[in-house]
Amino acid sequence: MYVVTEVVVGLRASNDYRFADSTISDLGNTSCRTVRGDVLCSPWHAAMNAGFVWFGITLALGALLLGSRVLPGRTGAAAVLVWCVSGLGSVGVGLVPVNEHGALHGLVALPVFLAQPTALLLTALSLRGTRPGLARGTLAVAALSAVGAAGFGALLAGDGSTALGGFERLALWPGYVWVAVIAALTARAEN
Repeated sequence: MYVVTEVVVGLRASNDYRFADSTISDLGNTSCRTVRGDVLCSPWHAAMNAGFVWFGITLALGALLLGSRVLPGRTGAAAVLVWCVSGLGSVGVGLVPVNEHGALHGLVALPVFLAQPTALLLTALSLRGTRPGLARGTLAVAALSAVGAAGFGALLAGDGSTALGGFERLALWPGYVWVAVIAALTARAEN
């Protein structure tokens, strides 16, 4: 549902907003701003910021509720903790729009990019003994997330003029979709 919210809000953003080049956080801008020569406006910013908060809360709650049943051992417990860190980072992103306080926004967003690939890796390691196929899939998603996070970080450190949004979405979207897959498969297996 989060990805759908982001796409819908992104389609309502100003003409200069491009999914490949603009950041996800720009969809939460509470007023128009110029970024790298583009005028970015997000009329549905309230929906996006609420989406960040809602997703972060549900990610953390889902990790806490499913983790003990699905992710065994210390590695599973560590995965749950890191998923909660990622969720709390998403909540922070929604509460602190980038155009209102850029430095604080960056501080609360950073854990999402560090935690998500780590949480996916820990999830894969925890699942390998009980669900090896799901573990392999999770490991592949962790690799995608890590590549996206590294590319996003490198572009942020540089001029960030092209593909910034693409790398950011590569860092996040596969993991967001994958946790839903894990939850759905878990629910199906328990019924």
